[in-house]
Amino acid sequence: MEEGRVEVFSKPVRNLWNNWDVRVFVLCSLLVQILLIFLVTLRKRTASKPLIIFTWSLYLLADWLAVFALGLLSNSVGDTSDTTGGNSKPGVKIMASSGGPKHNVEKSSNNNALAFWAPFLLLHLGGPDTITAFAMEDNELWLRHLLGVMFEVGLAGYVFLLSVPKNKLLAPTLFMFVAGIIKYGERTYALYLASMDGFRDSMLEKLGPGTNYAKLMEEHQSKKEAGIPAQIVNSTKPEAHDIEMQQQEMDELTRMYKAHRFFKNFKGLIIDLMASFHDQVESRNTFLRWFPEDAFRVVEYELEFIYDVLFTKAAVVHNIVGYILRAICSCSIMTAFLLFFCTNKRDFLPLDIAITYTLLGGAIALDFVAFIMLLISNWSAVKIPMLGPIVFKIIANLLPHDRWSVSIMQYNLIDTCIPQHDQYLRRIANRHTLCGKFFEASYIQKALAVLPCKMLGNLMKEMQYTYHVAVSEDMKNIIFHELKKKTEIMKQPKAVRGQWALEQRGYLSQFGDSIQVEFDESLLRWHIATTICYYTNEDVGKTPPTNNNSKNKGPNDLNQENEAVNQENEAVPISTTIHRRLSKLISDYMIYLLVMQPSMMSSSAVIRFLETSAEARKFFLRKPFRENPYLASPIFCSSQYSEEEREKERQSACEDLLSVNTVADPIEVKGDWSKSVLFDACILAKKLKDKVKVTQRWALICEVWVEMLSYAACNCSGIAHAQRLSKGGELLTFVWFLMSHLIDPGPGRAKLIVGK
Repeated sequence: MEEGRVEVFSKPVRNLWNNWDVRVFVLCSLLVQILLIFLVTLRKRTASKPLIIFTWSLYLLADWLAVFALGLLSNSVGDTSDTTGGNSKPGVKIMASSGGPKHNVEKSSNNNALAFWAPFLLLHLGGPDTITAFAMEDNELWLRHLLGVMFEVGLAGYVFLLSVPKNKLLAPTLFMFVAGIIKYGERTYALYLASMDGFRDSMLEKLGPGTNYAKLMEEHQSKKEAGIPAQIVNSTKPEAHDIEMQQQEMDELTRMYKAHRFFKNFKGLIIDLMASFHDQVESRNTFLRWFPEDAFRVVEYELEFIYDVLFTKAAVVHNIVGYILRAICSCSIMTAFLLFFCTNKRDFLPLDIAITYTLLGGAIALDFVAFIMLLISNWSAVKIPMLGPIVFKIIANLLPHDRWSVSIMQYNLIDTCIPQHDQYLRRIANRHTLCGKFFEASYIQKALAVLPCKMLGNLMKEMQYTYHVAVSEDMKNIIFHELKKKTEIMKQPKAVRGQWALEQRGYLSQFGDSIQVEFDESLLRWHIATTICYYTNEDVGKTPPTNNNSKNKGPNDLNQENEAVNQENEAVPISTTIHRRLSKLISDYMIYLLVMQPSMMSSSAVIRFLETSAEARKFFLRKPFRENPYLASPIFCSSQYSEEEREKERQSACEDLLSVNTVADPIEVKGDWSKSVLFDACILAKKLKDKVKVTQRWALICEVWVEMLSYAACNCSGIAHAQRLSKGGELLTFVWFLMSHLIDPGPGRAKLIVGK
């Protein structure tokens, strides 16, 4: 030891690290690849934050492990290639304990094994077919990955050259290099195609100039000079009433074929590029005669195709060149395995032989899984029509039915502003999710509040206070029928956000001021008013019976049902309860987007939301919510009673808000410096309860929320929609695509009409 040098780790620890560092990191790289190929298939079907965070960690760790292991390999091979023994790495002691020719032979064998491992790391850097990018931003780094390919292939080649010329594994190493370069190249090219530049270039190649204006005008002028009557008119397009409107259910394979056809025409929406006039007309007339179930299912497949293009290798693999390269890659891996199996391994360490077989077995297994996923994917079914029915039967029996989370997140302003319970156990019970209960029990949220990391605090807040509910068939039916009705009647359906529903029902003059403000203010007003009406209405707590035959019913059909909700024969039809429940769900979903996903909504709404929340908390602290003696009991309550307790607290909070004297306009009392809309919402809730009957009230509120949902969907950027596809998907994106398919494309192309 040099004089004055302090050894942090003892010599046995350093030797242990030097002996095992390369081996551990190479095996860890393989393990991460195995976890990734199975986990990433779940992320498009779940909105679970823990799963998304874990997948993101593995995605980042995979590249880091492979690159770091390549560096260790270059260092190890460089050290062990020194036959003089002066600069030999301590790690070679595991392979030789004496000098001489035998020592050099074992060093050479060690070099051969390490050099053979290098192309496996290139294979790992290529990643699974199921993930090339975790987020849209990763696609924009394709040029960095291209430079990485050149650098890391050069580094692996350097490791290989150090083992030449006495490399017993020369042939299998070269075959593995072929497989590794193909895999890594596929990933880089997939990233380029999914980047905005690559995606835009692929779309612009298919665009045409449309009608030849100069030629049309020349023909018109020549006809006019020849005295032949001619006029330029827009080409007629088939209207909805000209089409056979008979609705017929489709089988699942037909839905997939339809979705792939629409995907090719409408994927440009991601970069704000509209489909052609002919494609829009065909799409509109097709969707208008479909059942809601068929429309949502086709859009579900359509968005899955977009997800595959943006976040996987689908665009690279599913073509003739891709199939050929994949066959070469698979054959190279199998050939490398057979050559290594036939090689004389007498001079190799048993440990290195076992690790090499593990890497080869892992490569073959991952390649086989990739081949199976390639074979039973939606792309194979649509690209190879002969195999389509067979492949689809396999998909239907093996893969999950849903292509997204089929759920929406919920966040309620009133619920989060109610003062927390004094008792520790009751605060835990009041959290909706397991993560929320854990954070409340461990005080993580309070600990993060004092830290400067705001992003981490917001993430924990989202995991603690939000929860998800399933998207029901009733919700799909009502949304689809409302969008269909609006696009059939209105010329500019994307511009309305509640006024059309109010106007159709004759309440625009009474409630128009609540939607003629900024969109985020309108959302907050209607959200609080909906919550107040929900918890202070005469039909609180009543739920309709399950109806499995409601998939084809629209709002008009539901309004005609006059069955009583309960046995007391109250005059509250099932349709009203359905509208009431859906209004609450969409309301909480929109506020979740406003608060937790500002990239999809108005990012300037934070101040208004915070001030409204602060005023609500201040108001609720004025009155106790837990006067019931049972609620003060220190005994931990059951989950059923805990839910009843929360319902009573919300009802009490809403009744207190409703009891406030709101004779004066809030802006006259507080001035225009305050952005809070709490009592503006209370005024709106009172008007809704006083001037609209309960059956009409919830139908009106539901229609307003569907309009707001469609308005937000159409005014959200395509990139923001695409981002959410990799995190479970959003109902907002489905509404956006449905609107794009249903909306009237406007006048057609001009053509010359010549008279007789």
